[in-house]
Amino acid sequence: MLPTLSVVVPVFNVEHYISPCLESLLNQDLSNVEIIVVDDGSTDLSGAIAEDWRRKDDRINIISQSNAGLSAARNAGFRAARGKYLAFCDSDDVVTSTGYRLLVETLEATGSDMASGDVRRMDSSGVRPHSGYEDVFAQGRRRTHIRHDVSLVRDRMAWNKVFRRSFWDAQNLVFSLPAYEDAPVMIRAHIEASAVDVLPEIIYYWRIREVGPPSITQRMREPDNVAACMRSVVDTFGVITALAPELVAPYATDMCRRDVRNALRSLHLHDDATLSDAVRLAQSFVRSVPTDVLQALPPQDRHLMELLVRNELQQVRDHVDPPPSA
Repeated sequence: MLPTLSVVVPVFNVEHYISPCLESLLNQDLSNVEIIVVDDGSTDLSGAIAEDWRRKDDRINIISQSNAGLSAARNAGFRAARGKYLAFCDSDDVVTSTGYRLLVETLEATGSDMASGDVRRMDSSGVRPHSGYEDVFAQGRRRTHIRHDVSLVRDRMAWNKVFRRSFWDAQNLVFSLPAYEDAPVMIRAHIEASAVDVLPEIIYYWRIREVGPPSITQRMREPDNVAACMRSVVDTFGVITALAPELVAPYATDMCRRDVRNALRSLHLHDDATLSDAVRLAQSFVRSVPTDVLQALPPQDRHLMELLVRNELQQVRDHVDPPPSA
């Protein structure tokens, strides 16, 4: 019998976290789940730990490949998946025991193409809301759509969702960016879906790593990562501009007030030359934003975008706070 749900778990050097992740997936109260672990060239004990779990439970399948990055690992995983539904879980995170059942049940009931649920940040001190999602998941909605539920422009992560596999394949959805790869694909999925279900229940715990290598998001102040984030902003804006121009204003507003502003805080840590790629991408994005959208920004944000476009980077530094670690 084919699985109801396939969960793709890309793995790279997460020996401290992979066991809680796999345990949470095996403890789902949804029957008939397959777990596809893609070992993306780990150099620590991650592969051996995954193999130990596979020997205990035949719902786990393992694909081993040379290191090719998160996008390639996810793509390899979903291509091997056999389930009616598809999900992605990062190997340092945890899914609630009811999470996938709730997402699958709502898709079975409504016929929507994808479903999203609420997220919490997690570390050894406990769990807390993720600020970008608080209003997105405050209320449940069935058969909604991003075109009229514009708060969903902030629902850009892959791991709090279940997709109907036939929809995923029909849209030929694949990951491509080397980092911050979720947003262009998830926004396109939102736009192309016939309907989307949004659940207020907590589905996913997104870990803040405290031991071992930091995650990409925890290394967001590194120059290459700042540039990668801005590349994702630009690529996602291209998807929106091409497929759903009515979302240009809410997406651009959110990016100017959040991601671009946050990237510019890294100017307190690096000189202009070191951040030149990130600054260039941020400038290209802001120059593409319609003038009326920029004019509608709060004055402080509008002024910051003007300084950025004029390349007055020292004044940009004066108008953004340094990051907490600076």
